[in-house]
Amino acid sequence: MYYILFIVCAVLIVYSGMALSKYGDVIASATNLGHSLVGILLLSVVTSLPELISSIGSVTVVDAPSLAFGNIFGSNMFNIFIIFLMDLLFKKDSIFVDISLANIVTGIYALLLTIVAIMGFIFNFPKFLWLSFGSVIIFVIYVASVYSAYRSSSLDIQIEDDEPISIPLSKAVLLFLFFAMVIVIAGLLLSKSADVIALETGLGRSFVGAFLLAFVTSLPEISASIGAIKVGSPNMAFGNIVGSCVFNVTILFFVDLFYMKGVVFEFVSTIHMKSALLSAIMLIIALIGVKQDKISRFRFGRISVYSLYIGIFYIFYFFYMYKMRGS
Repeated sequence: MYYILFIVCAVLIVYSGMALSKYGDVIASATNLGHSLVGILLLSVVTSLPELISSIGSVTVVDAPSLAFGNIFGSNMFNIFIIFLMDLLFKKDSIFVDISLANIVTGIYALLLTIVAIMGFIFNFPKFLWLSFGSVIIFVIYVASVYSAYRSSSLDIQIEDDEPISIPLSKAVLLFLFFAMVIVIAGLLLSKSADVIALETGLGRSFVGAFLLAFVTSLPEISASIGAIKVGSPNMAFGNIVGSCVFNVTILFFVDLFYMKGVVFEFVSTIHMKSALLSAIMLIIALIGVKQDKISRFRFGRISVYSLYIGIFYIFYFFYMYKMRGS
């Protein structure tokens, strides 16, 4: 039963993610939001809702903070790995070449948030009741990142080409909201079925969260990003990825808020600090790729060498987490 539910929900999420890209493109073209801001705010938040809900459920329903942390950083690792997949599909040029300032700024915020999360493992931040001050800092930085993305996206609007819009804006907004709701419901069911299936295999919660749960909750990101590439919006695709990374780390604030036994960082394995560190390295590689590919074209065949580095790091991460799967 759970295997059938898993497959059905996965199909629904992939289809809905493609639809979100289509209608997000219409919203970006018909308004003054711009493709970068649509990717950073609308797509990234909607496609990250499964991570948010499943992570909160991990600490409130099954009392498994390691599952939540594995889901968060595993999802970020997989999201960055999507850049490698997009570079394989982006026929025009390297995915990094036309990335906007708004997306670069958001990527820097994602890196900053990840560093603060790593500090949560190392330092004993002051706390209010059971909530770590480090978690509060994460939430404040997220708010600042949204404002910065909004301000910097105004530069992107001036350079984007206007294209004929065949779908009315009101219809695009309604369909965007409808498919967003489908993703939320299917994502919840998918996470539940994946958790049951994974636990039956006897794998540890850290590995389950970092790969199986992270993969299934990241299906919206991969489908939405590839969909954005197919409609010719690499900015929206990249914005979805870095925006999702920002939002995913911010989920730590909500996990800490709902985990009332104490500061949640004190109840998880330090293996997740290593996951956070590896995700920070992958973010740095992606940001270097954006900068470098605008100056020189360092390629491995048709793919940017920086995409290749990302792919190699993710494979290393998989084997490392599998080796440490009992943690």
